Amino acid sequence: MKKILLVIRREYSTRVRKKSFWILTILLPILIAIVYATPVYLAQKPITTATVLVVDETEIFTHAFQSNKEVAYKRAGSLDYAKRQLEMDSANLIVFIPSRETTIPNDAFLYYRTDVPGSNVQSDIKQQLNTILHNVILEDVLNISPDDYESLTHTTIALHPKDIETGRDGFLEVKMILGIILAVIIYVAIFMFGGQVMQGVSEEKHSRIVEVMLCSLKPFQLMMGKVVGIGLVGLTQFALWVALSGAGLFAIKAANPTLFEQAEQRQNVTQIATKGTDMTTQLETAKMANDAIPNSQAFVLTQGLVAINFKLIIPLFLIYFLFGYLLYASLFAACGSLVDQGSDGQQFTLPVTIPLLLSLMLIPAMINEPGGTVATWLSIIPFTSPIAMMFRLPFGVSILEVAVSIALLILTFILCTWMAANIYKRGVLLFGKQISYRDIFRWFKRG
Repeated sequence: MKKILLVIRREYSTRVRKKSFWILTILLPILIAIVYATPVYLAQKPITTATVLVVDETEIFTHAFQSNKEVAYKRAGSLDYAKRQLEMDSANLIVFIPSRETTIPNDAFLYYRTDVPGSNVQSDIKQQLNTILHNVILEDVLNISPDDYESLTHTTIALHPKDIETGRDGFLEVKMILGIILAVIIYVAIFMFGGQVMQGVSEEKHSRIVEVMLCSLKPFQLMMGKVVGIGLVGLTQFALWVALSGAGLFAIKAANPTLFEQAEQRQNVTQIATKGTDMTTQLETAKMANDAIPNSQAFVLTQGLVAINFKLIIPLFLIYFLFGYLLYASLFAACGSLVDQGSDGQQFTLPVTIPLLLSLMLIPAMINEPGGTVATWLSIIPFTSPIAMMFRLPFGVSILEVAVSIALLILTFILCTWMAANIYKRGVLLFGKQISYRDIFRWFKRG
């Protein structure tokens, strides 16, 4: 055990001391935050208003255009006058609707001088042209007012999934996004740190350093030291990311305390199934609270995050990351011991990575049915459970399924570690020999 700890210490300290480790750890969350914050920042920037002259020979559209923050519409008597205004930079664009022999016009032209108009401006002009035309047809041809038509076509009913036992909202979109993020993190972590194990083993084999190290270590001790040491590097990185995320969330909560208070308030008042409480009264209270609290996208997202049981998800995330990584890292270590160069190990790593790729590819199927047969089996099978179970946890999974999944994952980890150790101790010392699956089968047959 002492020798394994020495290897763990060496692998951990070597990687943590690298500048690249700290650069990645600090910059990655910042880059992710920038990616998500940039659209919000750009949306809040002042908008330049484009002046559009409307030349309407049909007399249908002239007075119907509605100006807004992005586009200011003005009437122009003739196309020649509008062109002169455009040349004098008194306007940015010209919308010309020529007269037609038919009652309903079917063409309009957008003239510009130098800069091509942006897609938002073109979209606004096109939308207003079509809206005005539709309203004219509704009123003059079909004798239906635009307000009646709007009421008919845009009347919707909001669907709010709720847990009958707790009364909490479902927030399926928020849970789906969180599940995908957790699954992708597990996938990337296993690939990234497992690949480091394989690369480290193959490099030590290629440089023949491993032969010196095995003079004082057993192959199993060296393999487990590398696997656990690099795994601790991953845990350190995740711990730092969680700390940075927590600090960011605390800052957001401090800046917008009302948003979180309202989200928690709505979750509290929608618990309808508490024992000894009249359900009708609870429903009436919940309705009053829902009417009093706003429903902006930011609020819905905050409310969805508040409704998720992170106290359960975070420990389970660590468990699935730890044993999922140890399972695959041991297999990657075995693959690294079979080749002299890391780039030559594709024939061995492909079968190892297929379950991970399969579980990631089947996320759309799990989205359709988070509690369905496919999702359930993927979350129980050890080779796919780290990703599948991480996706399903925000939706709620029974304790029995989680217990069975973890138990099978741990047992499979022990079995695969034993198999990987047997492959490692034979393959790591075979330099310059092309190893095949037949050789591996022969090793196990001989014991």
